[in-house]
Amino acid sequence: MADKPNFKLTLTEEQKKAVRDATGKDAEAIELSVDELEERIAPRPALGI
Repeated sequence: MADKPNFKLTLTEEQKKAVRDATGKDAEAIELSVDELEERIAPRPALGI
């Protein structure tokens, strides 16, 4: 099975500052797997609730 590509979002200066203020860490970009991105865009409801 082939590896799925990652999705990379490069942050603006304003977004970098927001990340730094919220976490105390510097970040240039956010990188997610396709599966992680899909889960954040359209979360699937948990079964059995």
